[in-house]
Amino acid sequence: MNWIIKKVDSKDLYPVRNKVLRDNKGYDYCKFDGDDFESSLHFAAFNKINIVGGVSLIENYSKNLEESKVIQLRGMCVYKKYQNNNIGQRLLEKAESISKENKYTYLWMNARKSALNFYVKNGYKNELNSFNIEGIGEHYFLYKNLNK
Repeated sequence: MNWIIKKVDSKDLYPVRNKVLRDNKGYDYCKFDGDDFESSLHFAAFNKINIVGGVSLIENYSKNLEESKVIQLRGMCVYKKYQNNNIGQRLLEKAESISKENKYTYLWMNARKSALNFYVKNGYKNELNSFNIEGIGEHYFLYKNLNK
């Protein structure tokens, strides 16, 4: 299928964030710090007219990177029914492309253990131990130099 990736408002991603990332705890848990920054970008993958996945880019400093021009990938998610259809790959490629266009040096994230192999396969580095995010689970700090 030909998935369409389009820029959206962060609120458009709340339903998929709620279901996939927040275990249906409600939309109050789906707003991220920085969602409303002028520099933040949000993208959705569409199956004709319905959103089936999404990702956000939020300008956010990381104490783990000595670079100042960094952006954080947040909320990468795809409804279970649509996983393994290259949607996550397309969203990640869009996030990287937009980040490069906007001259960011690094793209970083806190990735769930279940997604670790996907990101490592796509060139992300994992040099730190895992850590727990309360109520969500085990995560890893990952990053990629966009200039390589």
